[in-house]
Amino acid sequence: MNEPAEVMTAPTRTPQTREIRHAKTPVHWAASPVLGAALLTAWAVMVNPGWTAVLLLLSPFVLVPLGLRLAASVETGPQTPALQTLSGAALPLAATAAASFIPNPGTTAAALSLPWLSFTLVVALVGAGRLLSRESLLEPGISADAGLIFIAVGGSWLTISRGGWNPLGFDDAIVQLTAVHFHYAGFALPIVAGFTASRLCRNALVPAAVIVGVPLTAIGITVGGWLEWIAATAMALAGMATAVALLRVGEQHRGTTRWLITAASAALLMGMGLAIGWAWSVRFSWDFLGLDQMAATHGSLNALGFGLLGLVGLNMVVTTEPTVNRRGTNLHLGRPRPEALHRLAVDAENDATTNPVGLIDRPLPPGFQRKVWERRIDHGDVALAAKAVRRWRGHAAAGIAIAPEQPAIVEGQTLALTIPVGPLAVSATCRIVDVVDEDDRFGFTYATLPHHAVDGEESFIVTATPDGEVSVTVTAVWRPATLANHLCPPLTRFLQHRAINRYLDGIAAPDTQTTESAVAA
Repeated sequence: MNEPAEVMTAPTRTPQTREIRHAKTPVHWAASPVLGAALLTAWAVMVNPGWTAVLLLLSPFVLVPLGLRLAASVETGPQTPALQTLSGAALPLAATAAASFIPNPGTTAAALSLPWLSFTLVVALVGAGRLLSRESLLEPGISADAGLIFIAVGGSWLTISRGGWNPLGFDDAIVQLTAVHFHYAGFALPIVAGFTASRLCRNALVPAAVIVGVPLTAIGITVGGWLEWIAATAMALAGMATAVALLRVGEQHRGTTRWLITAASAALLMGMGLAIGWAWSVRFSWDFLGLDQMAATHGSLNALGFGLLGLVGLNMVVTTEPTVNRRGTNLHLGRPRPEALHRLAVDAENDATTNPVGLIDRPLPPGFQRKVWERRIDHGDVALAAKAVRRWRGHAAAGIAIAPEQPAIVEGQTLALTIPVGPLAVSATCRIVDVVDEDDRFGFTYATLPHHAVDGEESFIVTATPDGEVSVTVTAVWRPATLANHLCPPLTRFLQHRAINRYLDGIAAPDTQTTESAVAA
């Protein structure tokens, strides 16, 4: 290890950034929304539904694929390849939502909408995983994660609407408008707010206002009275602030992109102005638009003006400009595929981040924790235990997948890991910073890289004492680096303790054959 410095400071976590080397394909992204618009038009001609139903289904057919693609952009947060996959899968599932409008409301119609509801729940889980992978709640792009989560609320209300159910005594129109609200104000608006705030290098104030405004508006409608008035006004003001940010982004571009974004900004301003007028007229009994007129005008401005034009324009921005590759999400539904883990290892190899220096052997910096696990090895053969460490038997026993497979234990070696957590998996990257290879001691220390749930170091050492006893020791020094660790410390400590004890079991097994049998079991 390097010699301790006179003054110990905590390592600084540096975001992983570098230019992406692959070319973009500006045509392919538009194929799905164009096809979706054509299918929606054909459906509307055949079914002849109400205008509110058309506006509602515009989101599944067109806006959700565009919104997912925009949410997957680097501006809104950690890389999430699943969002691109979900964007491509949205269209066939949107067709099931449209099919639910063919029969009259009831059990059959609700059942037909269930595939779309399931899709929105998966999107929400991906959004929650990305939210928990963030380092701070103050990131501007965090509202994009909220939009991904809110879409599940929209999917739920769509199913409720098609079932003909009236929870809380809401009439059919309010139930359907609530589904519309969460497909637009709940989905598109937070994603656009997060994207524009990140592009303009602004703080998270406006995105946070949008995040709070979406559920607050729904609660206000349920409770009524002053709360409904305050909630609608706050939501409208947050939307207006987003429109101003959208206009600022449009000013940075030319041609069609600029005109689309500018028109979307104007439509959002007008739509939110109507929302304020509606809220105040209801509260103070002023003459204003009726509910049907409000749904048609405000809904059309939000859906066609802001949602459609805005998401198309911002997707053109994402397509035509070079992007920067950042740290990806740490939480995954199921284990990442081997090729994805390999790519993560390659990314770690190219990461130039400076590692924390010597945390294992130094006094704890502020905010860090230290814990030591030790296990006596009954077979008493230090060479055999060292062989188990070299072959990563402990990690295998803990169920941890590694890329590259069987990485060399040398200083500078980088690797990617996936750690199982029930149906989920946590991915991480690290770099070996110290190796001990002596007659009576063997092991290594690795330091975390930016794609990791914690900042710190972890060492794995087997030691033989003069009296012939052999033991394996794991020492960890860390601090939380993601919201998941900040929000759920008891759970993360339990998972850490379980994984390391399984690691110790793998190293302390009587021989390598026993270890392999334990891993297979």
